[in-house]
Amino acid sequence: MASPMRSPTELDELAKVDPEIGAGLKHMPPSRAADLKPEEFIKQMRAGFDAIEPPSPVPSVREQQAIYTTRDQTSLRMLVYKPAAATAPLPLFVWYHGGGGCLGRPEMNAELCRDIALKQQCVVIAPQYRLAPEHKYPTGIQDSWDALEHIATHGQEYGADPTTGLVIAGESAGAVIASLLSLQARDKHLNPPVTGVFLSAGSYMSPETVTEQYHAYYRSRTDEVCLASPMLSKASKAAFDACLQPDMSSPDYRVAHSSNVQAGLPRTYLQTCGMDINRDDGFIYRHMLHESGVETKLDVYPGCPHCFWFMFPDTAQGRKWKKDTQDGVRWLLAK
Repeated sequence: MASPMRSPTELDELAKVDPEIGAGLKHMPPSRAADLKPEEFIKQMRAGFDAIEPPSPVPSVREQQAIYTTRDQTSLRMLVYKPAAATAPLPLFVWYHGGGGCLGRPEMNAELCRDIALKQQCVVIAPQYRLAPEHKYPTGIQDSWDALEHIATHGQEYGADPTTGLVIAGESAGAVIASLLSLQARDKHLNPPVTGVFLSAGSYMSPETVTEQYHAYYRSRTDEVCLASPMLSKASKAAFDACLQPDMSSPDYRVAHSSNVQAGLPRTYLQTCGMDINRDDGFIYRHMLHESGVETKLDVYPGCPHCFWFMFPDTAQGRKWKKDTQDGVRWLLAK
């Protein structure tokens, strides 16, 4: 099987902005992350996120809110999506939202969760997890594991049979969470086991811990175009980290920090954006999985900023992302 790694030159080419996306970016206001204290930046970003109304429910998908309890006895929400016409238990797809560990809520991906539930005939559950700066690292990761344990154990209560498939997934910070939980599920022998992992635009390593083997390929963290990208700039990433206050060398912070990251993980589908500070995390982590024999697929969006589909869903790249996402989930759920 050929190596999936791209050359440094090919990686650099991916940062050249897509013309259709670039036209839209011209109308976006510049990020204020560099001008504000991290907590104030997060406060303003939250106001924007919270002002976005989720799409109205659709009759073809049954929705409910459920509760799970964390290790410190905190009650948190989960949104459950199930095809209304389903008559038998279905596979499970668990979705963790993004937002740098500081923003977001389960509702922000309602349309995506409904589409996956309906088109892939599975139960989708989107858990809440606590956010920084109020709840610093590793609270959000711990909450997410507690949610996964609850879901795996109580899936039948939501019309699911996780023995027929259990996929964990997320975008951006949610992809970080899903990648870490894939290791925990393996090491703690989660039962039923995780059968697939969906990782979109996440960060899987730290610049300080990238091994020499990958130095020449870890370019998006120094590429000026990626660092200034409006969807996730160097300044906004620094603001998230300042609020999270993580131990950046810990194996519980980034999946590639584990000394036993690759062995025995389930098939993994990844997405990475060409004009994204996290771009090369996706390429390198996929290579690490590949070298250990883990089955992987990767879709790349040249010239697109971090999680561009939120702002530009009707572009050619946005439409491609929607199709790729469904194809990726279908591949993960395939027997």
